[in-house]
Amino acid sequence: MITEDIYIIKITPYRESSNLYDVIAKNYGKLTIIHKGVKNNNKKNSLELFVSYRASWSGKSSIKLLRDYEIVEAPKLSPNLNVIGLYFNELMYYLTQNDYHIEGLYNHYDFSMKSIVNTENILVNLNNYEIGLLLITGHYIIFNSNIDGEHVSIDSNYKYVPDFGPKQCTNKNEGYSGKTFLALSEKYAYDAMTIKESRVLMKRLIDYYIQPKKIRTREILKYISL
Repeated sequence: MITEDIYIIKITPYRESSNLYDVIAKNYGKLTIIHKGVKNNNKKNSLELFVSYRASWSGKSSIKLLRDYEIVEAPKLSPNLNVIGLYFNELMYYLTQNDYHIEGLYNHYDFSMKSIVNTENILVNLNNYEIGLLLITGHYIIFNSNIDGEHVSIDSNYKYVPDFGPKQCTNKNEGYSGKTFLALSEKYAYDAMTIKESRVLMKRLIDYYIQPKKIRTREILKYISL
């Protein structure tokens, strides 16, 4: 039997009385756990999203059997933050594979979930979560130097070539400001313009790496005030 700290990123009803949980475990990675009989037993509670648990499971198949659990921390999220959390979960689900250990995955999710409660700018937090998750899952992400190995200049504009990096634009009216790339690499403070450009750029990058999948929670994010 294995016992670890986990977060649930997806809950799927299974048959008449059970739930399947896709979870991120601290020293394991992503896996699927079945919670048997939870819907027919008044003494059992369904596990919830955004709550950190210490859970025990067993089994050698692709779906593990939940044996026991306890709550470690249960933050109270506002409706807006709840939607951000759903976006975190959906992106995590698409960018990870089951039974594949990725160092730092749990810690990155845990830090990001706690950060959105205290952050002054959720859009910057979204950038940090997306960039960190892409890096942890093995994607090449670089913002502070271009594809020729030269430092990005504040006074130039660049396109971003996935898997290669920024490419300087010959036309000043094309691409994204060098300030935006330096803000994404934490070399320059964000302002209104760089935040706006960075969100457009990150959306395109995420779409590239999860294609042909689509992020459903984006439709909800359009209607909340961040």
